[in-house]
Amino acid sequence: MKTGVSGVHAGVVVLVTVLMLKAHGMAARQQRASTKTPNCEYVFVVNEFDTSKCPALGSQAYQADSYPASHNGQMPRVAHGARGKNIDNLSSKMRDMESRLFDEMVKNRELNSTLSRHEHMLKHAIEMLHAYKSNFSSIFRTMMYMETKLKHQRSMSRSLNHKLSNVILDVVEVNNVLTKKVPTSDRTVQDKAISVESVASVRSCPGITDQSKVYKDCATVYAQGIKKSGVYYIKPTCAACPVPVWCDMDTPPGGWLVIQRRKDGSTSFNRNWQQYKQGFGDVSQEHWMGNDNIFLISNQDHYELRVDLWDFEGNRVYAIYRTFKIDGERDKYRLHIHNHAGSVKDSLYRHNRMMFSTYDQDNDARHEAHCAREWEGGWWYNNCWFALLNGPHHNRSNVPWRGMAWNHWKREQLARSEMKIRPSD
Repeated sequence: MKTGVSGVHAGVVVLVTVLMLKAHGMAARQQRASTKTPNCEYVFVVNEFDTSKCPALGSQAYQADSYPASHNGQMPRVAHGARGKNIDNLSSKMRDMESRLFDEMVKNRELNSTLSRHEHMLKHAIEMLHAYKSNFSSIFRTMMYMETKLKHQRSMSRSLNHKLSNVILDVVEVNNVLTKKVPTSDRTVQDKAISVESVASVRSCPGITDQSKVYKDCATVYAQGIKKSGVYYIKPTCAACPVPVWCDMDTPPGGWLVIQRRKDGSTSFNRNWQQYKQGFGDVSQEHWMGNDNIFLISNQDHYELRVDLWDFEGNRVYAIYRTFKIDGERDKYRLHIHNHAGSVKDSLYRHNRMMFSTYDQDNDARHEAHCAREWEGGWWYNNCWFALLNGPHHNRSNVPWRGMAWNHWKREQLARSEMKIRPSD
């Protein structure tokens, strides 16, 4: 039998026919027939019934493909003409089945081609996805690197801005020195000395006849166009009467209120608590303005502190703290300073938030010693000091014992110092 795929289906049909005959237990003789289609040639083997073993059924012929049962349940005999017709019908069905199978094969090839294309596209998409994933990882690493560099650049920018601010301040200082005299307190304001007064002890306001010449602070004096350094009367917001202070109008930007001055050691700063509370010295010379006065003024507005330092060779440096104030006596005049700038490094930061101490009041952070008694001056001692401007003034640099100092510049004995405040910008 010559056949393609359709021949397989034909063989299955013939096999089913033979099995059906065997299922009825009927003996049959084999008859062969052949037919052709455009693509295949089919050979059919048909088992013919052995009529000798069957009862007489008469001359009636039945269709081979219907096989109706007689009234006694026997299978009828199939005529030779009907058998040929059945073979033709079967051939027609096979040709139709082959045609449909061929169409299905064509569709299957098209489907396989489509699946192949889709598989290729999917493979390409997976490759692109892996490439994108690799690119994303690379981009993420690059972004993290750039973020780290950006943080470093920001830090460098802040450092450069800080240095630039200090350079600008230094340039202003140089211009001030070139165009004016270095600020001094040697000018004679009045023939007689003017002692420091405490707002807490002044009640009747003697000697003040013109209230228009009483100011809130030295910056207020400067804002009214008065640019000459000297003694002015300042009345803090919560004070009953004004007190005399020295206003430094020469140091940029002007309007500085001097709260401490050391220049020659003519005034002792080894004083007790009450004297530091009320203040002492000559306003136009060496003096301490008084802790009560400093407390009232520094808390009536936002103030900054400037510290000017000189050595015996004529060198001058300064430090600025953008925030400055002290607490009242109940809190032992605790110091608050922040945001350092200037031409000298910060030596006062270790004294931030320290309480004030004198030889008769020990409020320092050193438990086994008394810093104010040992170093002979009232100050915001820690353990004990890193900057000390109220220590002994020996009026020379080559001293074998301790004196005024700023450790980040001169560890022992400064020639001069000034502490001054003004409202912060």
